[in-house]
Amino acid sequence: MTPPSSSQISQSLSGTWVVWALVMGIVALKVFAAQATGSVGALTALTDSLIDLLALGMVAGAGRTIRTVATDARIRRLKGSMVMAAGAFMGLVCLARIVQPVPLSGGYWGPGAALAVIGLTLGLAWLRGRAAASHPSDVRGEVRDQSIAELAAAGVLALGLVAGVILGAPALDAAAGLILVIWMVWGGWALIRTADTTTHAGAPTLVPGTPPVRRGPWG
Repeated sequence: MTPPSSSQISQSLSGTWVVWALVMGIVALKVFAAQATGSVGALTALTDSLIDLLALGMVAGAGRTIRTVATDARIRRLKGSMVMAAGAFMGLVCLARIVQPVPLSGGYWGPGAALAVIGLTLGLAWLRGRAAASHPSDVRGEVRDQSIAELAAAGVLALGLVAGVILGAPALDAAAGLILVIWMVWGGWALIRTADTTTHAGAPTLVPGTPPVRRGPWG
């Protein structure tokens, strides 16, 4: 019997209210941080999360019919294209804010929201790790790598907001957004490049129950 992949493990978690509460909480916090501060780093992180939710809708729609490798390949290519297009747009926005910084607002609310994103992401990582504990080491490794990638992205968001709001250096917030853009574009290209060679069960998921997804430059 073929052991379940990390994406299958995440799919098994996706039906629990705890997981969905964490996922939507992360999205809500990013919305709040972007609105409260005017941070382009938070807006970039929010854009990435919204694309993941759009991919969930595509996967759910495909699930109403017979899922095939060809269907999953098309979804991977479509999601990869959306990610690269969004990344290119946000990259231009971040570059403009680096050249011409705009002061951030909102006091400590924005950095606090970013730290809360890290906390909720740690919660998701713990749930995945618990679900993968009884599975083979390669599956546990995929789950671990994916959680590290998510936490790294959340950390970049938090550092950007701390620098932009507390230290008064909005250009550093834009630079943090640019780092997230590089991760988005890299991952989107990886999705397109591997669309025909990777099945839907072969890649770890960024958001539980939202295959197929991508890894960042470190994945």
